[in-house]
Amino acid sequence: MTDSKFHSGIDYALSILQDQWQPTLIFWLGFRSLTLDELHQLVPKLAGDELKAELARLQNLRIANPVKDTENCYSLTADGTDFRQLMISLSMWGKQQMNDDEDKVSPLIVEPETDAKLSELIKYNKFLREYINYDE
Repeated sequence: MTDSKFHSGIDYALSILQDQWQPTLIFWLGFRSLTLDELHQLVPKLAGDELKAELARLQNLRIANPVKDTENCYSLTADGTDFRQLMISLSMWGKQQMNDDEDKVSPLIVEPETDAKLSELIKYNKFLREYINYDE
């Protein structure tokens, strides 16, 4: 699902991550196919029509689908599984950062690329927009 309100892939991904229920449902659906009742047990604050609406949104995003030959059972698509892996990686990174001392200064110093000309960056940005449908 592409939407013109997104200016980049990160905007699109963040819109999913910032949703109230979608990350939680993606997390649980990554373990195995789950019925509506099972999902309700795992996410008790989300039931009935709300749960069905969230699953429909995930279907529109090509993240989850009903399992064929199974009534009211849902699983992640290949894209959904990929997205879940990114969520897990972000979660692990965040947990590591939370465990670090807050006042600790990184020993790594990142040197900026001083010879990158703005015209080259603009050209690269144009390439990215065309190559990865950045504007769509």
